[in-house]
Amino acid sequence: MLTDYHLHLQPDGAAARAEHAVDWDALGGYLSEGWIRRYADSARARGVHEIAVTEHVHRFAEARDWHSNPWWREEATEDIDAYCDALVSAREAGIPVLVGIEMDWLPDRRDEIAAFLDGRPFDIVLGSVHWLADGAVDHPDYLAWETVDSEQVWSRYFDELVAAAESGLYDVLAHIDLPKVLGHVPSDSARARWPEVVARIAASGVAIECSSAGLRKPAAELYPNPDLLAMCAAAGIAVTLASDAHRPADIAAGYPTAVAALRGVGYDHLTRFAGRRRSLTPIADWA
Repeated sequence: MLTDYHLHLQPDGAAARAEHAVDWDALGGYLSEGWIRRYADSARARGVHEIAVTEHVHRFAEARDWHSNPWWREEATEDIDAYCDALVSAREAGIPVLVGIEMDWLPDRRDEIAAFLDGRPFDIVLGSVHWLADGAVDHPDYLAWETVDSEQVWSRYFDELVAAAESGLYDVLAHIDLPKVLGHVPSDSARARWPEVVARIAASGVAIECSSAGLRKPAAELYPNPDLLAMCAAAGIAVTLASDAHRPADIAAGYPTAVAALRGVGYDHLTRFAGRRRSLTPIADWA
């Protein structure tokens, strides 16, 4: 079985959403059954049998005050319960979709994160480190790289990634070497931390994702780096498969490379989720 456990129903940014709104408006809106089914149909055509929609938490009004960044606050316009209800309804209509969220790790918002997750029908919660205080790892307008040197970005990123893993809030850590996204290759000192980071993730019990998204970025490689993925496999860390698609056409993009990488380092099962409970499924051959 193949899955795609990291998807978004809209692109990032108001301008991009306005440009593409005609795609989902024709089907009744971005939370409509028709638009969600478009993702599921695209997945099925590529041999993927189950998807998880995992919208960014910064898209929801309930999280608007969690960060002072103006872009974050401008993005926070949607209603989280309407989103969850739409995904639950789509599943009840027979669409193989999980209710997910990509939840930023913000260390000073631990209580708010826990309260946000509590009582909502999430099947899977992705933990992502995008922000190092006021600086972003991957947002081109607010890059941490412009105020902090590369060594410090990687060091602080790994500190926060481990803190997220050990928080107990997340099911899966997304794109665990994200700082490379714009081409910032990890230094020797950053790579030297990999064994420690992997050991602490393994001890936390959280899974990681193998994401093909990096293949579409300047980094031009999977998340995580193949050597880092091999360390995770050797440590017994559970894995999910993901594309981080923001449109139906990108679902399962790069999966031949991702599936080959997983098999190459010894993974023969993917981790599935339902109601935040795990199960395993053998990795299907890529057709």
